[in-house]
Amino acid sequence: MPTKPIEPIRPAGAPPAHTALTEGRLARLGIRFTAWAERWFPDALIFVAIAVVIVALGAFANGAPAPAIAKSFGDGFWSLIPFTMQMAFVTIGGYVVATSPPVQALIDRMAEVPRSGRAAVGFVAAATMISSFLSWGLSLIFGGLLARALARRTDLRMDYRAAGAAAYLGLGATWALGLSSSAAQLQANPASLPKNLLAITGVIPFSETIFLWQSMLVALILFVISVVIAYASAPGSAAAVTAEDLGIDVARESEAIDRPKQPGEWLEHSPILTILLVLLASGWVVQEFARQSWITAISNLNTYNLLFLTLGLLLHWRPKRFLVAVGRAVPATAGILI
Repeated sequence: MPTKPIEPIRPAGAPPAHTALTEGRLARLGIRFTAWAERWFPDALIFVAIAVVIVALGAFANGAPAPAIAKSFGDGFWSLIPFTMQMAFVTIGGYVVATSPPVQALIDRMAEVPRSGRAAVGFVAAATMISSFLSWGLSLIFGGLLARALARRTDLRMDYRAAGAAAYLGLGATWALGLSSSAAQLQANPASLPKNLLAITGVIPFSETIFLWQSMLVALILFVISVVIAYASAPGSAAAVTAEDLGIDVARESEAIDRPKQPGEWLEHSPILTILLVLLASGWVVQEFARQSWITAISNLNTYNLLFLTLGLLLHWRPKRFLVAVGRAVPATAGILI
């Protein structure tokens, strides 16, 4: 008696496995890597913990006594506190700018550009890498919001997994060659450098790191190659797994802010303080750029962060909306703080 072949189990709404055979070799490789990463890739904290253990074991094997290793670990843990807080503000500043109403409107307009699912993935990759040259914090949120906006298009069958990966390309490929590069920022800011490292390297300005022509050429090459790979490795419409297939709700979250109900809340909803604070911050920034070269000024993390926070406050317009955005951004800094 003939029997019906048993089909492999797959996620609800996902395309049949045989559709992957119609994809190119790079797309099939991307699908396999995605499946492997979803199964085996741990949190970033695990990599950090493994690195710390390896360094400790290496020091012990090199003859360092165990008490000295433990003391170095404890002392070193707190030596980067100023820089850690500055990096946390890079995340917060990028988030409040990316989630502001004007930038949200820009993202919605950009989401209308791609005409195919693969083009959409390449578009997300390009947008997130361009924004990463300004700020990796901005890039991370901007790319994610753009991917969600594209996923809301009913006329576009875009693989949401590939778009999500492309949204991380700014942080994975080009951010270290941009203004928010942690290595370049650390070396350009003497107040952020641990004293032992400062004595060895001295201060290295942006003009000798990210603004070298060699660095900019590498950034351009990385950008072009990454966009090409993102486009070529994205599954076509037949094999694409959309956000709907994955059961992911990509509807925009409500941004409505309640009206003030008592006198103490009035200033939270008034742009008066926003205007005054922006004027004060702008005056300080102008003085910073006037007394030194723009490269030196922008390499100062305090100046850089204040620029983004001020811009975020201005774009949100009302302090209450700005505070809500900051509150939503803070959880994203957990990985940086620890």
